[in-house]
Amino acid sequence: MRFLVAVSSTTYSERTLQIGSGIANAFSADLSVVYVGDPPKALLESGVSLARDAMLNWEIHHPGVDVLRWAYQRLQEYEFIDPAEEQIDPNNLVADTGRVRVVVPHTHGEKIRLIMREGDPVDQLKQETEFRDYQLTIVGGGSRRRLTRQLIQFIDTSLLFVKNFDPEGQYKLLLCVDNSQATRRAVIFCGTVARHLNTHVKLVTASKTRRFGSEYRAAAEWARRYLQRLKIPHSQYFITGDPAAVFVEEAGSDHIIIMGKSKMHPLKAWLMGTKPGDTLLKANCPVILVK
Repeated sequence: MRFLVAVSSTTYSERTLQIGSGIANAFSADLSVVYVGDPPKALLESGVSLARDAMLNWEIHHPGVDVLRWAYQRLQEYEFIDPAEEQIDPNNLVADTGRVRVVVPHTHGEKIRLIMREGDPVDQLKQETEFRDYQLTIVGGGSRRRLTRQLIQFIDTSLLFVKNFDPEGQYKLLLCVDNSQATRRAVIFCGTVARHLNTHVKLVTASKTRRFGSEYRAAAEWARRYLQRLKIPHSQYFITGDPAAVFVEEAGSDHIIIMGKSKMHPLKAWLMGTKPGDTLLKANCPVILVK
């Protein structure tokens, strides 16, 4: 499996990278770290040009190199890669179509890739997920409505939004269960994370009315039996109310919310919103939307 984590020059990236490496460990996944810088025009105005023939003339001034070097060192500290391994050589760069890759020590093989891109963040992440076959994209935030909806709409992978993540926190999992097509994949994903974290799962099925239809109950029963087979500690709840509000209240700040990604038509989702999107915007904790 291949996961992608987006980092920036802000301190919030450390939280994104930390939880991203933890999730990648749970799935024994390779991890690509991508830094998306300012559009080329802005870089050119500041005196840095990616169009120069000799990369050594610009790389030491490019903020992306420093961020990727920092990310590599953090991954060593988290023991995602061998802490004793040699450091990266920032002069060792490879230009691909629309991106620049920092070559890491060969002993890591495909386990870690360090990538620089420039331009609109959503567009560049979309291009990166089309460049390689990623199963999960890990980003920070999740509180900006327009950006969040763009990421959900245009990034065709599962998504992990590292929102209000406490590196010292002991997180449990809240699994949102309904009759949507992605629910079973969310349940399976949740099972893998729960086993890795050795944590409790709260299964929540929410309905706007007091009636829970047969499809809802069947999905909830399947999820319960799946976790039971894996011997994962869990509890199950059927709660009446607005689903997004219910999930957010039940999760609080000490859970990671896991739910299926909406299959609604992008235009309709943009205009009307979706259950996963509304939950993400209101949540006070990390949220995983499983494709």
